[in-house]
Amino acid sequence: MSRVHRTREQWRELISEFEQSDLSQKDFCEPRGINPAYFSQRRLALHREAEDNDDGFALAVPQPPNSQQSVQLRIGQTELVLPLSVSPRWVAQLVKELSA
Repeated sequence: MSRVHRTREQWRELISEFEQSDLSQKDFCEPRGINPAYFSQRRLALHREAEDNDDGFALAVPQPPNSQQSVQLRIGQTELVLPLSVSPRWVAQLVKELSA
C-alpha cells in the first residue's frame, strides 16, 4: 500500500470526521487505508498542538438561518449549543466563571 501525504488541515478534517462518527478507530481507518496506530499518533499530536496554541478563545459557530437558530461554542472536545435568545452578557459571565 502506498503512503498518502496529508496536510495538517486534512488530518484535522479526518479527526473531526472520526470524532463525530460512531465508529471505532479501526472501523474508521480501515476503509480509508489508514494505519490505526498512526492515526492515533496524529490525533494525539494535533490535540496537543491545539492545547499548546490555546489562546483562551472559543470558536463560535452560528448555525445557518434554516436551522434551529442557535449558536454553538466549542473549546477542544467541549461543545455548548445555546439558543440565540440567550443574553450575550450571560454567555460572557459563564465564560468568565468557567475560566476562573
